[in-house]
Amino acid sequence: MQTDISPIKISRDPELPNLPKAVDIRFSDDKITFILSNKGELSFELEQFPNLSRATSKQRAEWKLRWGGEAVRWEEIDEDISVKHLLTGED
Repeated sequence: MQTDISPIKISRDPELPNLPKAVDIRFSDDKITFILSNKGELSFELEQFPNLSRATSKQRAEWKLRWGGEAVRWEEIDEDISVKHLLTGED
């Protein structure tokens, strides 16, 4: 008995669920913490972001949320950080 089986189509870019967005940023001496819309937090060593690591406290404080919190921008030091990249490692 022969069964006809249709091939399964696999998407190369699976749709991600709605990812949380940044709502605030905090700095300590050696860390940056992203406060997320789902009340979670992501903390990283500041040295992982060389431009921010070299920036003054005043420059670090001058951030803006972009695209509804999907990214954070520091205009003076020309730094952009994607929240999706922080959460998934994807650009």
